[in-house]
Amino acid sequence: MKKFLTVVALAAFLMAMWVPASAAIDYTGVKGVGIGGALWSPIMNGSKLDREPFAMGYLGGLNLKYGFTQNLTLNLGIGYGQTYDDTTTADDASFKFASSGNSSTKLKGIFTELAMRYYFLPESNIRPYVLGGFGVNLWRAENSQSGVLAYGFGDLIDLVLKTGVGAEFAVGENAGLDVGVKFNFLPAYITTPSDWTDEAKKSSYRGFQAYLEPGLGFNYYFGGGKDTDKDGVKDEFDQCPDTPLGAMVDANGCPLDEDGDGVYDGLDQCPNTPSGARVDVNGCPMDSDRDGIYDGIDKCPNTPAGVKVDSRGCALDDDHDGVPNYKDKCAGTPAGAKVDYKGCPTDADGDGVYDGIDRCPDTPAGVEVDSYGCPIAKPVKEVEVLHINFKKRSFELDDASKAMLDDMAMRLKAYPDVKVEIGGYTDALGSRKFNKKLSQKRADAVKKYLVSKGVAADRMTAIGYGETNFIVADKYSKKNRRVEIKPIK
Repeated sequence: MKKFLTVVALAAFLMAMWVPASAAIDYTGVKGVGIGGALWSPIMNGSKLDREPFAMGYLGGLNLKYGFTQNLTLNLGIGYGQTYDDTTTADDASFKFASSGNSSTKLKGIFTELAMRYYFLPESNIRPYVLGGFGVNLWRAENSQSGVLAYGFGDLIDLVLKTGVGAEFAVGENAGLDVGVKFNFLPAYITTPSDWTDEAKKSSYRGFQAYLEPGLGFNYYFGGGKDTDKDGVKDEFDQCPDTPLGAMVDANGCPLDEDGDGVYDGLDQCPNTPSGARVDVNGCPMDSDRDGIYDGIDKCPNTPAGVKVDSRGCALDDDHDGVPNYKDKCAGTPAGAKVDYKGCPTDADGDGVYDGIDRCPDTPAGVEVDSYGCPIAKPVKEVEVLHINFKKRSFELDDASKAMLDDMAMRLKAYPDVKVEIGGYTDALGSRKFNKKLSQKRADAVKKYLVSKGVAADRMTAIGYGETNFIVADKYSKKNRRVEIKPIK
């Protein structure tokens, strides 16, 4: 018994692993045929059947099925079984395996059944059920050693009441493996042998008689509900009735698409497509520019053949200047520098500091700049006094004065937006009128020199102030002979 139950459990487990993705069935109108085998364990202790302790035997049979509703079927069955008694014990021997060695009687039976089954989950691959019904069993008894007949089929007929539980495991669309156990109760005889003259022995009231029937069978069904799209889910249960042929579906008949590429599992020849990739009709990712990055994921879909790309499908740009390596004629451009279409840095003001890095992008030509592109020269922000050593009554510039003015010219050119006034001053030697003219000529001479060094004339105003605004108390001191550069706002 234990071995049989182990085999049944193992078979049920294997079938549960093997069942298809979906094999729902509507039993309405279904016709079926089944074959199966079982163990039957008589429980006859206390019966009037000579009180013989019969052991567990074997049973096999055929049954026909018809479905009334989605869940309810009628089962008509017939089977044959046999067992032996055990003369070595007076106790119930129901769960011992039958053996002729210790037997005096061989018991044979023709088992019939008319029962209803109710399936709880017809839409599932594993369909549990309960059953109830009745049957008629015909018995034959003979001496197990000599073969002498005690009574034959039809001499002893039992009425049988049946109940049981089980489950059917789907095997494809139209078949199932049936695993279950029945309890059969024998409440009364229908006929008894003619040599049973004892009325008490034939009485409908008798000791408890029953047998258990654990079994394993295979059922095949014909007809029943339609499956128009052939996906294994009957139309009545199918929530997606137009599934393409070959597509895998869930229990509701709806196509599965595990990689989410729009091509159903079963039809998808590339079932592990990365998310976002575009696929062809077979579900395989496309790569139009053949750079190794799938369309839909590729952010640069028109990369030329042979060009190396990054994980986004875009051509490599090692110096990050916006021009890919295969076009870049100036590799290694500093970060932040602006480049032309060839990837070469531009320098609009020609100061040696690239555009994008240059913080003073309009530096005049020739002005010395720092690493940020800004002039090194100090701007003219306040009045600056130039002590130019003019000879008496002269407005000629000597070499030392020119060197001083060269520096001023550089500073003025560095800041082209600054306008200045060039003021000429004299000491008190000579007449005021003469000194006025002399100071003007000296201011003009300074302006002329600065213009010659590249300072725009319209940025400078030359004014001669003569002997005014002395900067030392001694009005005859040569320190009062000076030129002042004053920024004009």
